[in-house]
Amino acid sequence: MAGALTRRGLIAAGLSTAAGACHAQTYPGLGELARRRGVIFGAAIEPATVDKDYDFAALLRRECTGLTPENHMKWNVLRPAPRRFDFGGADRVVAIARSQNAAVHGHALIWHEANPDWLARELTPRTAVEILEEHIGGVVGRYAGKVRSWDVVNEPVERNDRRPDGLRQSLWLNALGPDYIPLAFETAHRADPSARLVLSDYGLEYDDESWMREKRGTMLELLAGLKRQGAPIHALGLQGHLLGDRPAAFGAGLRGFLRDVARIGLEIYVTELDVNDQKTPGTLRQRDEAVARIYRAFLDTVLGEPAVKMVTTWGLSDRYTSKIDMFPRPDGQAVRPLPFDEAFTRKPAWFAIADAFTGAR
Repeated sequence: MAGALTRRGLIAAGLSTAAGACHAQTYPGLGELARRRGVIFGAAIEPATVDKDYDFAALLRRECTGLTPENHMKWNVLRPAPRRFDFGGADRVVAIARSQNAAVHGHALIWHEANPDWLARELTPRTAVEILEEHIGGVVGRYAGKVRSWDVVNEPVERNDRRPDGLRQSLWLNALGPDYIPLAFETAHRADPSARLVLSDYGLEYDDESWMREKRGTMLELLAGLKRQGAPIHALGLQGHLLGDRPAAFGAGLRGFLRDVARIGLEIYVTELDVNDQKTPGTLRQRDEAVARIYRAFLDTVLGEPAVKMVTTWGLSDRYTSKIDMFPRPDGQAVRPLPFDEAFTRKPAWFAIADAFTGAR
């Protein structure tokens, strides 16, 4: 599969004059292939990993035109105490990106998880506006002109919480009501009017899941409402955490949803793409082939919408994936959710992503 994908992809991109003429070191990176169709390709990173592993740093430079801090812009890292910020890791991510001329996607300004313990104690209806504006204004303002886009509000929809509006019960909703969402966007926009501002969520990908189809409807209502209010929102973040052991049900429903998002006047960013093979059966090769098919089916569907402007994988190599600890396989083998293996060798997933960017068949 990998060899065939390579030939088709390179020929389609105009990068090969004969099958087999290109060696591995001459392959263009995914970032370059994405750029040719007007899309940023990036990966989530931990700065300490980049700094300790020269080969991984080189891989990022070759493959990525965008970088996302996996953890170092979340509240629990940035705000260890109510009156103290720690920008060390976030600064380092921005510096790494600038050194390779990559765009930064900031993650995340408001989220119901990854919060410091003090926030639940301090956040009340009386203090919430000040805390929100201090945090978002300080963080976005620090990186004005350096961070291209932000997940301003992450995962605000949870239909299981059974609110009529579909919003998630969270510290912020309890303190400020639904107005916390437009307030967050307005505060971020004031701090950096040039930044692209994103509302991101999961559970929007599969056509054969009724709860995801329902969530798409709730999301469209939320996005349209924000636009009507004049909130400075520019994009929907489609997280893209996919499964390797289930059908690739990405079809007319997902295409229609993305088209509706675009009609509202928003761009679409795939912000956390990976394929979890925790329960995928078969040999290592069979698992890798299954993961590649999922990537290709998803990206073929998503990239058919011109409003899609960014694709970010949640990591780049299986050597550094949070899924190793979060989703161990029952057979004791390591999970393999990303385009490169632990030795930084291109997997079938890499070729599938490359072919999706080039449109190869």
